Amino acid sequence: METPRRFAREWYAQTLPLAQTVVWEVWLCEFWLLLLGSGLNAHFLPHEEDVTFINEYVNLHNELRGSVIPRGANLRFMTWDVALSRTARAWGKKCVFERNIHLEERKMAHPRFNGIGENMWVGPENEFTASIAIRSWFAQRKKYNFEKNSCSDNCSNYLQLVWDKSYKVGCAVTPCSRIGHIKHAALFICNYAPGGSLSRSPYQRGLMCSRCSSYDRCTDFLCSKIKKITET
Repeated sequence: METPRRFAREWYAQTLPLAQTVVWEVWLCEFWLLLLGSGLNAHFLPHEEDVTFINEYVNLHNELRGSVIPRGANLRFMTWDVALSRTARAWGKKCVFERNIHLEERKMAHPRFNGIGENMWVGPENEFTASIAIRSWFAQRKKYNFEKNSCSDNCSNYLQLVWDKSYKVGCAVTPCSRIGHIKHAALFICNYAPGGSLSRSPYQRGLMCSRCSSYDRCTDFLCSKIKKITET
């Protein structure tokens, strides 16, 4: 039986003089680096419906919400929402680092919720991870004074991330050829429902889960719904 051929490039290289083989291999390396630098690594960015991606950002949101200081008595447990993720994807395709102008419009951003919240992160696509982006929002807590309900600088991303009434989240990351001075950028957007008004303290201070409703149980130090609430 004929012995199977080795990898095609290696087999072909054996027919070339040594100098040509070296040139061929160098060319392949340069070509591969060119592909990576051209933005084609955008294919490695996770899709908004990828289950691993969904679990990562939802779990991280809940982990951070459950670890706020001072402790929160009424923060809700978050779950994924496909409509919010599709809104994030649709706006992300515009490749602009600007707030979605349709979030307050009825049934434009979500079929049921009005007043959708939004957090955005932009950076080189080869540096993107959901953890880096979401933790950068949470790091704004250093600029927020809970007692005075004031910010020394922008901390709106943090306030939305830990907004007590928000319990639905949907995110998407979009590759963009350029955003501002960043080439081959990744634009990561998370939308929240109900969105925060950011006009008060983001949550009630106190023993974790001590102010959950009678419809809730305590899950990971957060209030999670166990009964369906009939809307009127």
